Amino acid sequence: MSDNQLGLSILALAAGIAAALVITLFRLAIEWPLEIFLPMSSEDDYEALAQLTRIGLLVTGGLLLVAIFQPLKPEQRSVGVTHVLIRMERHQGYMPKTNLLLQWVAAAIALLSGHSVGREGPAIHLGAGAASQLGASAGVAHHRLRILAGAGVASAIAASFNTPMAGVIFAMEVVLLEYNLRGFIPIILASVAGAVISQLVFGSNTAFDVPPLAMHSLLELPYVIALGLICGLLSAAFILLMKRFQRLAPQPLLIKWGGLTLATAAVAWWLPGIMGIGYDTVNHALAGDVSMGLFIGLLLGKLVLAAWAAGVGFPAGLIGPTLFIGALVGGVMGQFSLLVVPGYPAEIGFYVMLGMGAMMGAVLRAPLAALVALLELTANPHIIMPGMLAIVIATLVASEIFKQPSIFRAQLGQNDLYQVPHPVQQMLYSTWVAEALSRSVAVSSRKISSQGASQLLQLGTDWVLLEKDNVILSTAALAEALSNSPDDASGSADTGGSTNTSATDSATATTTRAGVEFPADASPDIDLLAIPGERHTVEAISLKYNLQDALDLMQSHDLNWLAVYRRDPDSRKGAGPCVGLVSREMIERHYRYRPQTIR
Repeated sequence: MSDNQLGLSILALAAGIAAALVITLFRLAIEWPLEIFLPMSSEDDYEALAQLTRIGLLVTGGLLLVAIFQPLKPEQRSVGVTHVLIRMERHQGYMPKTNLLLQWVAAAIALLSGHSVGREGPAIHLGAGAASQLGASAGVAHHRLRILAGAGVASAIAASFNTPMAGVIFAMEVVLLEYNLRGFIPIILASVAGAVISQLVFGSNTAFDVPPLAMHSLLELPYVIALGLICGLLSAAFILLMKRFQRLAPQPLLIKWGGLTLATAAVAWWLPGIMGIGYDTVNHALAGDVSMGLFIGLLLGKLVLAAWAAGVGFPAGLIGPTLFIGALVGGVMGQFSLLVVPGYPAEIGFYVMLGMGAMMGAVLRAPLAALVALLELTANPHIIMPGMLAIVIATLVASEIFKQPSIFRAQLGQNDLYQVPHPVQQMLYSTWVAEALSRSVAVSSRKISSQGASQLLQLGTDWVLLEKDNVILSTAALAEALSNSPDDASGSADTGGSTNTSATDSATATTTRAGVEFPADASPDIDLLAIPGERHTVEAISLKYNLQDALDLMQSHDLNWLAVYRRDPDSRKGAGPCVGLVSREMIERHYRYRPQTIR
């Protein structure tokens, strides 16, 4: 097992393809039934349905979801972006198949029935899960599995919006929580794969019909600042409202999800545009087709319903509603500017895009991903400067004035399984155990002859590993015992719960280092557990684990040393040879900063 960058990049490319294919099937499973079996021109055209049909869809979908989730345990119900974050922090990026399948089915039902949610959150789970399953099947190391899961997230975002660069930034800014060169290259490849497959199936257009946009004068900057302030205020209100709905968590699913379904049905009776993802309404806003009263009603309805869905763990996404809210804010402000200054050629679509970016950056706490998404969606570099201003102001208002975390952190605030990783812990997650281990170890049986002991010392290692006894012994102790009185070291005394070795085993004892074996004499006379000296109990760990895994194993067994093997002991090929030792001190020395002395 190696930490080869080329191999990781090839795996990430395969993970990106797998994730994109899963997302493509997911999107088609939503779009085709609505367009084939219902009189809808697109998956968002719920306005074309009769009122009773809309209500029937919502109630049927809500009841079906309650029936599916009711018998499941809490850990089995976990889906969405929060599930991905928990698995990245607690399980090194491994995503269970059952939760993956549940997310696919549940999100499809929620979106087909017209609930006011998005598809991007489920897409992130599906992309990360597909990549994680591929990595787990290939037996990759844990720190590489995390990168592959991040690659799946990037591919999912790229396939959803046709924005490959935003996918890369989102994966590193929101999911991996770090930027490093080792992760960038594989994740970029996966994101490109996601965008290519999306373009092959759905065409080269982005998720929105964006017309040519421009800011005609620097005099518009105060209005851009005002847009950022309002989006920041709405972002904080959205997160606070979501926290309020989290108080419904102890209630049965029939109450908290059933109540959401009935509330959505009540709003949809008068405002059918509230149903589904709502990207058709966003496209109307981008084209300047704005109705102030309708947009304000849809904005308030989506704000409450999306916050309710996020607060009670409804199995669908909130990124789409966030963009929807931002688009309506921008549309209303753009229309208002035309009423205040009728002769000024302000472009409503320009403020719609800025509103989308500002809400995304503030709610998700992903300002860079939001800015890159604006650039890719518009293909217009002139939107960067006003976009930066609106996004930064909105993010500062939500985080610094109202002291709100990202929506995902707020969702996880009541989850005991998740803690925001410390920077040192984050580094340990990303570091292969091989980078800190010492290879100065020889493997031996418990009883060896004087000749075998001499050969072992000639290897020049610091430690001797007694595999059957899970003990390491300092070679300095063996050298001292051999030089002082080898005969005194013979015998069969036990220490520390060790086990005796039979005469037959002793006669065939060997010492090994790096695969080289040294036969022992037929008359063993040194018991390595009987001689005085420094020794430590060890447990086995494989090369696939990272430094945080090693510390966790030490903590759970109250140990300071681990023996590192090429494979897991329970693998079909066995553990393989011991490749080294790792200790708490080695791990601490690896991450502790030591300034270099300048001479």
